[in-house]
Amino acid sequence: MSPPPPECAALGVRGARIPGRVVGSGLPLRLLLLLLWAAAATQGHPRSGPRISAVWKGRTGKDQVEFGSAEPHTVLFHEPGSDSVWVGGRGKVYLFNFPEGKNASVHTVNIGSTKGSCTDKRDCENYITLLERQGEGLLVCGTNARRPSCWSLVNGTVESLGERRGYAPFSPDENSLVLFDGDEVYSTIRKQEYNGKIPRFRRIQGEIELYTSDTVMQNPQFIKATIVHQDQAYNDKIYYFFREDNPDKNPEAPLNVSRVAQLCRGDQGGESSLSVSKWNTFLKAMLVCSDPTTNKNFNRLQDVFLLPDPNGQWKDTRVYGIFSNPWNYSAVCVYSLGDIDKVFRTSSLKGYHTGLPNPRPGKCLPDRQPIPTETFQVADSHPEVAQRVEPMGPLKTPLFHSKYHYQKIVVHRMKSSHGETFHVLYLTTDRGTIHKVVESGQREHNVINIIEIQPFRHATTIQAMSLDADRVSAAVH
Repeated sequence: MSPPPPECAALGVRGARIPGRVVGSGLPLRLLLLLLWAAAATQGHPRSGPRISAVWKGRTGKDQVEFGSAEPHTVLFHEPGSDSVWVGGRGKVYLFNFPEGKNASVHTVNIGSTKGSCTDKRDCENYITLLERQGEGLLVCGTNARRPSCWSLVNGTVESLGERRGYAPFSPDENSLVLFDGDEVYSTIRKQEYNGKIPRFRRIQGEIELYTSDTVMQNPQFIKATIVHQDQAYNDKIYYFFREDNPDKNPEAPLNVSRVAQLCRGDQGGESSLSVSKWNTFLKAMLVCSDPTTNKNFNRLQDVFLLPDPNGQWKDTRVYGIFSNPWNYSAVCVYSLGDIDKVFRTSSLKGYHTGLPNPRPGKCLPDRQPIPTETFQVADSHPEVAQRVEPMGPLKTPLFHSKYHYQKIVVHRMKSSHGETFHVLYLTTDRGTIHKVVESGQREHNVINIIEIQPFRHATTIQAMSLDADRVSAAVH
């Protein structure tokens, strides 16, 4: 029996009932989810399961809007405060509107596809993989029958921008990240289909196009990327989170290790012919998520969410990561950007036992200075720092772990009338449910799993999730 077609719906999710009135906008949370129907996975039994389980019942035409046809690959774009959600599908872009107190609606814009020479029907499709704000409109990019291309969408009018390598993959199944920062664009997408198969992190638009050396990552799977603007512009950093093959081939060692990498945003390349087109400030560190009291290790990074500091202190940004182990049990570990920055600034290099050159590897230089060749050579041959990044808090352990297989996470900060800070976590499971977990900011690892929500009548796979604290309701696709 085949699964039912995908749906899109608004999902009303109220804030947790926390002692004292929630201070701030006074509005409950808006949760945006991208879901695709799939077979249900096996049920796990969490260490601390949800106190309540509920099936959410939406109202068709008001909270739910269905696609006209199945969409096997989709991408979501939503701006905070907006009651609209853009969804890229197969040769189309859908605009779902969920106005408060009114019926939901959907508008469809056909993007089309340049069929070209296709080896099979699936190759001929144009799967939209990127939606990004561009001036008054949207930048839309897709696979375009394995000829990645982009379009401009303004007021319902579509204009072709031609082939744009690096903005969309050749296949929707490829792991990829695209990061925008002003006029600069960074991408992990390969530019050539049949060569250059080693994944790289590139600057594809900006002053100088740069790419990572082919030896610094081993079969990486990219999870999240962000840019951190510091007090001095030359110190601005790019951090990206990924997992890769474990270089330790011991049979008892895990197959994957989880990493965070750093790059200086102002990196101008190096002085030699071997380094002039490469990132010269690349370093990577291992992310640790383990509980020594139970001897449980979680090595496989699944998703990352960055929660900015309310006072604008970038070092106090909290990094929430979902990790899993070979049995698909999960843990949530929390790190700070300040701790990550310190590891890269102060650690020695793994396997390098002589004095570090000056400037030390990974250091950002002012005045657009190129990185000296010696510094690049040391970092290129020893890209991993010796010190590992550990979770926040004196225990250096996971916030919690569970027998549920979590896949996506978003986090919201709340404050009670008593002044106590809470972090509300929304986590999707492989069963197509959402767990709402409340973390108290006052005590170490004080976590309560409040509720499990099943958004639809049937089991689903939740492909993406976005959080909007400024709206009253939530949208689900």
